[in-house]
Parts: sequence; structure tokens; C-alpha cells
Amino acid sequence: MDIVAIGDNISDCYQSVGQVFPGGNAVNVAVAAARAGGTTAYIGAVGDDPRGRLLIAALTAESVDTGRVRVVPGQTACCDITHADGERLFGTTRRGVALFQPAEDDFVLAATASMLHTTYCSGMEEFLPRLAAGGPVSFDFSGHIGDGYADELLPHVQVAEFSAAHLDEGDAAELLRWAADRGPRYVLATRGARGAMLFDGEHTVSVAAAPSPSPVVDTLGAGDSFIGRALFGLVHHEPAAELLSAAATAAAETCLSWGAFGHGTNLLSCCGGHTDVAAAPALLKSVRVQP
Repeated sequence: MDIVAIGDNISDCYQSVGQVFPGGNAVNVAVAAARAGGTTAYIGAVGDDPRGRLLIAALTAESVDTGRVRVVPGQTACCDITHADGERLFGTTRRGVALFQPAEDDFVLAATASMLHTTYCSGMEEFLPRLAAGGPVSFDFSGHIGDGYADELLPHVQVAEFSAAHLDEGDAAELLRWAADRGPRYVLATRGARGAMLFDGEHTVSVAAAPSPSPVVDTLGAGDSFIGRALFGLVHHEPAAELLSAAATAAAETCLSWGAFGHGTNLLSCCGGHTDVAAAPALLKSVRVQP
């Protein structure tokens, strides 16, 4: 297994276009790595509702292993999404059943991966030492820069990712060195339109943002696509410049359509017209409930 992602998932509810899309950092990274040609799996929890069924169906269509996805009573996590000039804006988020404690079989699957990926919003901090004992860990710290959150986690991380679009090049380089001094073999800073930087403890390789061949529709998931493609490159020992270029292209392509990786469905049929599930008993018949 190339990459196993464990943790968060979300249903992104686009009120303006009347659709709901599967997503979440861990989910999006697994999909991006699979699209690059990797073997991937996702470990997480969804509710016994249409949005949970949508997420599992989308992952299956993307060739992501869902054998360790729990379907539990309750609501799949969801977030209201709006847009301004293509940039996604996050509204109300409902965590639903997304947070869970890993079972023994989850640790076993995680240990089969060349890289295990998780995130700041997945609730895996307590389990990070054990996950790291099974093999290399990638951790997306997102915007947790300078707030102390990463300090105790970095020693357990092989690849650390930060969202640093607000930093100039000098401050971003300082962030890379600071994080690498605390344990990671690689530190990646994604910087939106400014591109990205990868530090291996000795050398920093930068890449410009890839030009979009069409007008930007939706930036949601672009950073996750970058991370997923970059991790695939690291696992397969691609040269840094090559994997960063491919990751930039993957991120740009994500911006050309709605949702983190597509697979949208009608908001009314999936969410009852709003983000509280109240819909489609027929859709629930095929959902298998697991402990």
C-alpha cells in the first residue's frame, strides 16, 4: 500500500449550485494519490445517511480502499460552502460522527503503508506515537504556525505540511527550517498562488503555482491535491522538482470544477434541501451499519 489516510471526512454543501460533494483533508489526499497511480486506503467514520453513502461510493469510484470505513448511526460531517471570485469560504461546520478512535485493525492497515497521512482536524494527536511506530507519518498542520500546536507532534512526523500563503519567501523558509529541526525528514509549505516549497533538511526546492488552463471555478481541495500528489512522489522517490511540478499541476486541475474531487449530487436529495439530513429513505437501504 502506498498511502493510507486516516481521520477526517466532510460533505461540502454548495448552496449556490445546489450540490453536495464528498471531501475532507484525509479523503482528498487519498484520492489525489490514487489518481496519481498509487494504491491508497482511507480509514474513517461516516453516518448512516445519504452523505455517508455518497462518500463511500465516491472513494470506491476513485479506487480508494474503504474496507476500514465505519458506518455508524448518526450524521456524516458537513460544511456549508460559499464562494467569492472562485475562492471557497467555509460556513457552519457540523462534525457529526467523523471523530473516532482507531481500532487494532486500523493500526494494522496503517502499518502496511509506505506513508500514513493524517491531519490537524482528524483527532489523531493522541494516537500519533503509535501510528508513527508502524511507519512514516505525514501530518498536515495547515495554518497552525507559531501557536504551539505542532511542537510536540513534529518529532513523530516524517513529512510535515503547512499552509503558508500569508508568509513571504523568507518567513516560509524559516518555517521550513524550524519544523525540520524538530524531526521531520521533509517539510512542505503550500503557498497558494505563490507556489510551494519543499525542504529536506539541507536543500529547499520551490515551484511556482501551475497556470490554470481555464478560469478558476473553485479552489476547495487544491492544497490537498497538492499534498496527495507530492506524497505519491516522495513514496516513489521522484526528484523533488519533478514531484512538486506534478503536484502543482494536480492542484491547478482541482480548481477547474466544483468540489474537492467531484462526485457531486443534488443537495435536495442528499440533505433534504439543507445541511441537516432529512432525506431519501431509499438511499439508506444499501448502507451497511458497522460497530
